[in-house]
Amino acid sequence: MNVHSLRVDSREVIASRRLSILVIGSTYPRHEDDYAVPWLRESIKRLTGRGHSVTVLAPSYEGLASHTIDGVPVHRFRYAPRSWERLTHEQGAPNRIRKRIYQVLGLPYVGMGILSARKLASREHFDVIHAHWPFPHGPIAAAARRACGAPVVMNSHGAEFALARRKSWVRPILRSALLDADRLISNSSHTAGEVKRLSGRDSVVIPYGSTVEARPTPLPRNEVPKILFTGRLIQRKGVEYLIRAMPEILADRRAILQITGNGDQRERLEELTRSLGLDWSIEFLGFVSNEQLDALYADCDVYVNPSIVDDHGDTEGLGLGPIEAFTHGRPVVASDVGGIPDVVKHGRTGILVPEKDPSALAAAILGLLDHPERASALAENAMEFAREAFDWDRITDRIEGVYRDAIGVALETNALPRPHRSQSGLATKADRSGVS
Repeated sequence: MNVHSLRVDSREVIASRRLSILVIGSTYPRHEDDYAVPWLRESIKRLTGRGHSVTVLAPSYEGLASHTIDGVPVHRFRYAPRSWERLTHEQGAPNRIRKRIYQVLGLPYVGMGILSARKLASREHFDVIHAHWPFPHGPIAAAARRACGAPVVMNSHGAEFALARRKSWVRPILRSALLDADRLISNSSHTAGEVKRLSGRDSVVIPYGSTVEARPTPLPRNEVPKILFTGRLIQRKGVEYLIRAMPEILADRRAILQITGNGDQRERLEELTRSLGLDWSIEFLGFVSNEQLDALYADCDVYVNPSIVDDHGDTEGLGLGPIEAFTHGRPVVASDVGGIPDVVKHGRTGILVPEKDPSALAAAILGLLDHPERASALAENAMEFAREAFDWDRITDRIEGVYRDAIGVALETNALPRPHRSQSGLATKADRSGVS
């Protein structure tokens, strides 16, 4: 058999086989009811639903041991005493490490992650390693690759580049991780631009889809309109500016602003609400279940994503809220920052306004409330766009395509060891052909 035939044969088998996948991330649900990184959880559900075997490697949180979520094994690595293991979850690592006490945990985090990845990959022999956030997970993914020979797919989400601008020592580590990866994925064109500027490499733009059930219904047109924001209450979400827009909205008509989520900004935002005398028109609902979230989308007249570039240069990598609002048939007002324009196409699927501009937010919201026909037309366009651009089946097809391309190229260039016999006929074919 000549080399060309061998490559074609290997590619065909790779395209049909079920894969063993290691997913590395900083945050993963701690229990079945934990709403952390719902997009990543859904992505993994889609992969396992196609018969692939997925294992998650993530840090512990307050001593949390390894466990199983949705039938997927989640291996937790310890990196500090129980009371210190709070670098991830809740506010997220980029916000946590702004405090010096959490910065010192970076080295043990990466070190223990490397040891755990090496041990896990030596035992499991994965086909592909999918690491989210190249900083700090580049060295951890590299350790897993050395242990089992699987190619690394590195997935960027945006926050790591803001961190690199803020911390000069992060930049070379992040760049090295991007250059070392076999394939790159970005969650938006904005993030892909960041990847290109830092590493010179192109990445495949693959967004994520909605994680709440799509139930499009006619706009409720409440007698007292309801404005909705969902997400973590951190600075880059820009909720302060939405609250500051409410006096202008209320000067024109009665309205209720509903805010879900928690975060380090919640107390400050509640104090701002009180100082503006808006307690009667703004509701802080905290974290809500998917069922509650579904009901809130169904009952709102306008969804708003007022994200900003925060004091540390961080902004929205993509924006899950508008995608979820689209699938419910709700009109969207959002800031023109980060990856949001990938989702909200001004005048077609929603309204974009400048960041940090309460008056612009108020005018756009009132414009949709005053013109329900326009709001309905935008919502209808948005639903169609969401079905095309953020469909989970298509997203999963593309992720699989990146995996199989990385595996195929690595196999052809002898970057992979002989495939293990426990998976499919590929190992037998490769053994017979002398591929190692």
